[in-house]
This record gives sequence, structure tokens and C-alpha cells, in this order.
Amino acid sequence: MAVSVADLRALLEEAGVKPELARSLDPAAPLLRQGVDSVDFPAFCALLEERCALALDEEAVLKLRTLEDFARFLGEASCK
Repeated sequence: MAVSVADLRALLEEAGVKPELARSLDPAAPLLRQGVDSVDFPAFCALLEERCALALDEEAVLKLRTLEDFARFLGEASCK
């Protein structure tokens, strides 16, 4: 099952990102350059690990910069 950008936006909000920021994010642009801060980004990654029963190692996280990157990665990891 594919994970949509809308699903990821909802998870960002759950991780503590302000709803107006989560809704306005460009899916193709790096999250950290759009205002997702150094507290919210790790919280988002931790929430994804919990929900998808997977482990994001440091190397993977460095490659996951945009919502599109996360959607592609999670689709390949079979996250539901």
C-alpha cells in the first residue's frame, strides 16, 4: 500500500508540526528548508518508525529530505 503525501502531512501534524505549515509544504522541497525544525523532524521519523514497524538508520534519514522521498521510501518498505 502506498503512503500518500496527505498521509505524511497528517503524521507531521501528529509529530508536532503546526497544521498550517504541514498543509503548505512543497512535497518536492526539503522539509528542513521549509520550516520543519530540528525537533519536529526526528519526532516525525520516530513516529514513522513506530507506525510502519521499521528502523530508519542514519544513512536512510540523510537521504529522506522531502515528502516525496518519504512516500517513495515507505512505499518500497510496504508501510501501511
